Amino acid sequence: MSTLERRAVSPKEAAAYLSISKRALSKLIASGRIAARKLGRRTLVDVAALDAYFESLPAKTDHASLACAP
Repeated sequence: MSTLERRAVSPKEAAAYLSISKRALSKLIASGRIAARKLGRRTLVDVAALDAYFESLPAKTDHASLACAP
């Protein structure tokens, strides 16, 4: 039995996938940087677009500590 890969997720799932807020995701969708579609009243976010957006982000090149200062 095969399992299907999901092509789209809800905005809440998409925001969690990228570790960002729903508001930040909404701004990315509004700007066209992440693709989303409407199905009736539902918004579906393209998983491939989430992956492409993440890959487009610049790599962190310095090795400074990410820990918060006390």
